Amino acid sequence: MNRRMLTFMIVFLCAAAILAAGALAAEKKESAGDEFAGSKACMKCHKTEFESWNKTLHSKMVQKKDDGILKAVVEKWATDGTNPGPTKGNVSGAEYKLDDVDLVAGGYWKQRFLVKNPATGNHQFLDKQFNRMSGESEPYGQKNDWEFMCATCHTTGYRLTAYDPANLKDAKATFSEMNVACEACHGPGAKHVKSKSKKDIFNPLTLSKAEQSRLCGYCHIRLENEKFKTPQGNFREDFPAPKVGDTFKPWDDWTKWYPEEAIIPGVHPEDKIDAEYKGDLKGMFIVDDISKANGVYEEGKHHQEYQGLIQSKHYKENIASCVDCHMPHAGKNIKQRVAKEMCKTCHGDTYSYEKIMPGTGGTAKNLTVRTHTFLKGQSRASKPTASGTPELYKK
Repeated sequence: MNRRMLTFMIVFLCAAAILAAGALAAEKKESAGDEFAGSKACMKCHKTEFESWNKTLHSKMVQKKDDGILKAVVEKWATDGTNPGPTKGNVSGAEYKLDDVDLVAGGYWKQRFLVKNPATGNHQFLDKQFNRMSGESEPYGQKNDWEFMCATCHTTGYRLTAYDPANLKDAKATFSEMNVACEACHGPGAKHVKSKSKKDIFNPLTLSKAEQSRLCGYCHIRLENEKFKTPQGNFREDFPAPKVGDTFKPWDDWTKWYPEEAIIPGVHPEDKIDAEYKGDLKGMFIVDDISKANGVYEEGKHHQEYQGLIQSKHYKENIASCVDCHMPHAGKNIKQRVAKEMCKTCHGDTYSYEKIMPGTGGTAKNLTVRTHTFLKGQSRASKPTASGTPELYKK
């Protein structure tokens, strides 16, 4: 090879390397979720929306311990000798104290506690949860990393970034921010932040009522996911986007995602709502004589609101969607809605939400979430539900 040819080859290879590096950088940037701007960016122009959203449970699903831990939890953690708080990590089995808690999950019905899992660098749950209504700690046995069992719906912009079924402990996931923030319902907003154009942001109110409810249903369902496993080797109970590197967008029809590998009773036609299921799906619907007579099966566990709703006349006859009763924020020409008052807008004082929506979905010991089947002739007695305002611990 002569010198001219050698020089050409060197230049060609260098150029190819630069192009490859650029492509890799572009791919890495895309996978990092840079199309998400974050709720604080939204706040600059949408102060009313942000401040009203910030008062909802959507904004407080997972918080740093010092921001969200309940006062009663701190007071009872070590002083209640008859019913002590959590002591062990569910994955590692190691001993932990209150000072080791990094994140708290929930706080209205119950509160759970997350510490680091040193084996993976993710978070693991502790062995007890706090029931806010009873004021007691209860056993809790979730033995999987939070980032691969719950984070899909407890964060915004969640995506798997690395996943190898043969090497589960090296799985990686990322998200744009904690909690169900603006872009969970409006889609990635970085382009809109720059342009300020309405065409560059998604408005769920442009969807049909069924599509609006489907958006909420992405998280308010119970399923078994056999496509992806946790680092601990268990099937997941949440629903990441089918392709590694992708994230859920509010216009996605998730009901069609990997139907052969996800069991979603009541949503997938083959997964009958009154069938017998195993594992976490066991007992998810109440199958008794009342249900069989009405042809409506109330939720037996929590986060099944969508699977209750789609059985209802409200859904089937296009009467109401989730956001007709639950508005995640106020805004221009949009009032913050109090769900329990919304029945009166159509039914006056003839309907009682307590009667139509008994507590059926178990969420903690002797504590339930209200059913969303909206059965007019409801005869099922309600079990206890949550009420009041959680009191946070302040140093």
